[in-house]
Amino acid sequence: MIAPVLPPPLLDRLGECVRASFTSGQVAEALGLPGQAAMDRGDLAGAERLTRGGSPTETLIRLFLLGLPVPAGAGTTALAPVPVDRAVQAGLLTVGSDGQLLAALDLRPYSEQGGPDWWLLSDLGSDVRPGQLHPEHVLGVGRAATTLAQATVRRPAGRALDIGTGSGVQALHLSRHCESIVATDVSERALSFAAANAALNGQRWELRQGSLLAPVAGEQFDLIVCNPPFIVGPGFTSGSGGFTYRDSGMSSDSVSRRLIEGLPALLGSGGTAQLLANWVIGADGDWQDRVGGWLPAHGVDAWIWQREVAEPAEYVALWLRDGGEQPGTDGWSRRYHRWLDWFADAGVAAVGMGLVNLRRTDEPSRIYCEDVPQAYQPPIGPAIEGWFERTGWLAGADLLSARLQAAPGLVLTTRSLLGESGWDPALRLLTQSGGMRWELEVDQAVEMLVAACTGEVSIRLVLELLAGAVGLAVDDVARTLTPVLTDLVRRGLLLPVELANGGVA
Repeated sequence: MIAPVLPPPLLDRLGECVRASFTSGQVAEALGLPGQAAMDRGDLAGAERLTRGGSPTETLIRLFLLGLPVPAGAGTTALAPVPVDRAVQAGLLTVGSDGQLLAALDLRPYSEQGGPDWWLLSDLGSDVRPGQLHPEHVLGVGRAATTLAQATVRRPAGRALDIGTGSGVQALHLSRHCESIVATDVSERALSFAAANAALNGQRWELRQGSLLAPVAGEQFDLIVCNPPFIVGPGFTSGSGGFTYRDSGMSSDSVSRRLIEGLPALLGSGGTAQLLANWVIGADGDWQDRVGGWLPAHGVDAWIWQREVAEPAEYVALWLRDGGEQPGTDGWSRRYHRWLDWFADAGVAAVGMGLVNLRRTDEPSRIYCEDVPQAYQPPIGPAIEGWFERTGWLAGADLLSARLQAAPGLVLTTRSLLGESGWDPALRLLTQSGGMRWELEVDQAVEMLVAACTGEVSIRLVLELLAGAVGLAVDDVARTLTPVLTDLVRRGLLLPVELANGGVA
């Protein structure tokens, strides 16, 4: 049993408090649109100016979201029925020398679109408590957590696994569509926060301590999510300048490799695994073969996205700031040069950052690694689910006998150059207006092909008509356009009619 970071009786009373005065709607109303915008851009001073009214909700915002001291009387009123002395004793609050109350932990309402309110306890960030973070710092809701949550496939699942649960953000999301949840972390402190957040939100999770896949060796799950300590470096640990939430102690990209290699074996038939990962890019710039090579030759469909690429100095500066280091200090300089020296010695030209999507199959592996830099429409989990469905369909389909239809919301943009005879089309872009928002350059033949895909006749007949229109042999047209059709289906710009109704592009 993992003891929660706050005692259960206090958590029960804290739950009463936040449900009465600290919901997402109440916080949004108290801040107003200007205050919400200030919070989104990290302007805590701007939010402070808008929360001086003294209401319980405003007091809780100032205390927990802005990290400000509040008068003992106002804090006592806002926290009721939580006894302030018990909250101080348990480590939720501290008392300043002037008698005012200060938050010792971060507490905030959190929800996903269409879902219930949750509340999340974590450590205070460096935005409200400046300075270097504690090595055992436990994160709340950050950019990586929301990225993974928005990408997770949300079909109903039986048994789910959250590897590296931290404060339990992903487990909260899993609770909406999974029957049972196992959540693991190497950090006992992180698990104590997860236990508290499960209790605060009326959830029951099986919490296990251990590194990566060790706590669940030999088991199988229907859905696995993982936001691991994926930082690429010389193998920092919490005792050597690293942080447990992001540094695994393994050098290079070993932690990402170990997870990608090991996760397929933990999936039941048809199960899905999704994780954030970073990987090394060498001087040749090739990352696809290297990362794709970590997966088995049989039994998994994989869609691996590279969302961003950072050169070593940019990468190091990003993560030093994340840990609360300040440029120009001795600590910054020492860590900066040590890290960059390791990159140089290891021959690392850049680091790729992205998302790995896996699905267990009983067929030869189909592995696709590609750059996905565009802004997509969140949540993107339904589009990822659609990709798996279409990839499986393509593996067994006779494409020429199939009926395909253009996905809703396609936009064709033509850009022309002015020549001697007038405007000549020079560039045709086919774009999804939602979902993945792919933007593909096409020629006139593909433009005509997509327009002709109404789902009423087979692709063979569509190609015969197209061949007649351009004066070419149908076999030649089919040979040229079949790879294009396959790519358009996989990306969701063309949909098989049997997947289109209720399907997602």
